[in-house]
Amino acid sequence: IHSISDLIQLLNAVQTDVQNGRATDAADKMDQFIVAWPTVEGVVLTKSQDAYNRIESRMVSIPSLLLSQPPKLEQADALLNELRDELAPYSQSASYSAWDAGVILFREGLEAILVIAALLTFLNRTGNADKRKWIWSGAGAGVVVSGAFALVLTVFLSHLSTGNSRELIEGVTGLIAVVFMVTIGAWLHSKSNLRAWNQVVEKSIGASVAKGALWALALTSFLAVMREGAETIIFYIGMAPSIQMSDLLFGIGVALVLLAVIGYALIKMSSRIPIRSFFLVASLLLYYLAFKFIGVSIHALQISGKLSAHMSDLLIDAPSFGLYSSWEGTIPQLIVLLVIVWNIIRVERKNLKARAAVS
Repeated sequence: IHSISDLIQLLNAVQTDVQNGRATDAADKMDQFIVAWPTVEGVVLTKSQDAYNRIESRMVSIPSLLLSQPPKLEQADALLNELRDELAPYSQSASYSAWDAGVILFREGLEAILVIAALLTFLNRTGNADKRKWIWSGAGAGVVVSGAFALVLTVFLSHLSTGNSRELIEGVTGLIAVVFMVTIGAWLHSKSNLRAWNQVVEKSIGASVAKGALWALALTSFLAVMREGAETIIFYIGMAPSIQMSDLLFGIGVALVLLAVIGYALIKMSSRIPIRSFFLVASLLLYYLAFKFIGVSIHALQISGKLSAHMSDLLIDAPSFGLYSSWEGTIPQLIVLLVIVWNIIRVERKNLKARAAVS
């Protein structure tokens, strides 16, 4: 399978099995579809994010319908029709523009830039600007490791394995990143009252942040970059035959400039935000990204075939916020949300007591 047209032909075979009551055979073919999808998804992703999200939602829903007891063949047949209709406009041979190349890098890089900017601003605000090399080293290592993964997957593995492995990498690294983002977000939030901030400053003047904290910051930067890096590079490798090299380089260059400008502006603006507000904003940003990452990462593991997907109309489906209508993704997100809310309440209660003691 090398094109959207090939996927549509596979869907036709799935639908034939469904209409003949062969649910198990249809489910096996849908597994082939899911494994093959990452090799051609860029054709849709660069044209319509909404269509891309709808396709992924439907394709992970169909196997659960086919494997339920008894199989829900009519619902599966309806979703197959919708899925084929979504794919049909993209069945022509793909060609890409500089805009497509730029959009991929900009979209994938924006969240990493937000994380890096928050960490750099923290070091600046604590008098540890000379330690920024830890953040940049983590980000640089993320780029290098992403490139290495992308090359290994592309050169040494088949195209099917490439796409499948890329989703697996994104899923696993995203879940690890969630742990660090929640932890660092909680730590930043705990410094949002004046007394805690003064203690940070006193410890920071003439001394560096503890090595353990620096390693945690560097690792968070590394994971934020690596999580999307391999996916972006593999997109570009697959895109290269269908785009002029000048357009590819121009799109990448423009996206890099925009990301650099946004990162610089964020750092400059953050330096003018009052201390308490900065820590609150930075912690809430990391909390939000952790909540989104866990949903997106579990969805990636579902696409890679490592997790099942039990979809429900009762659940919210908003992929832009990392919300997918599967129980496997929603339950962990609710747990993370409860941890975040509990931590916010705990810290704010401490802050209120501290302010009451001072007054």
